[in-house]
Amino acid sequence: MAFARIEREAPRQGYEISCTGAFPFLLSRDLFIQEGLHLGQELSEAEYHRLRELQSRHACKAQALVYLAMREHTRFELVQKLTKKHYTQDDIDPVLSDLEDEQLLSELRYARLFIEQRLKRKSEGRAMMARRLAEKRVNRDDAQRALDEFYTEELTSAYVRQAYRDTIVKVGEEHIRYALQKSGFTSSEIRMALDEWGGDDD
Repeated sequence: MAFARIEREAPRQGYEISCTGAFPFLLSRDLFIQEGLHLGQELSEAEYHRLRELQSRHACKAQALVYLAMREHTRFELVQKLTKKHYTQDDIDPVLSDLEDEQLLSELRYARLFIEQRLKRKSEGRAMMARRLAEKRVNRDDAQRALDEFYTEELTSAYVRQAYRDTIVKVGEEHIRYALQKSGFTSSEIRMALDEWGGDDD
């Protein structure tokens, strides 16, 4: 006697697989076609569990793609969101690895966009930005690569000068260097940028 059977097509949902010894489930149309299945086909226990696993990962990937269509995500964010949707780590890990291989999930893209958007709002130093990326759980290699791109010596000097212009009125000349350091710029970066610019009276 067969362990399970593909019973019927559920319109816009997939194909119902019934089982005498386990829960029934719906198999997506994509997987039904991909696996070369047909209505009324009988399945062994091993085939049933394999299809159930494929369907679970298929659904997990579809949900991940919904999130990625909204905006870039870190792997950590997607793990959290998919876990809340009750997907298991056995589904999540391979799905996210596949998405990374397909360049649909990229922490480098996330880091670049994050830095760009932060700098549009406020000039901050590399150290501050590195802390922010670490808080977002961006992996170290991608974070460092993005930071290297946005924090060349020339760009860093420009950020310091912009932060100086934005801050000097608020804190005054006496406290400007301290304020710039709080924004993540090092003493040497501040000194170099202001000496070149002539924006500091020291």
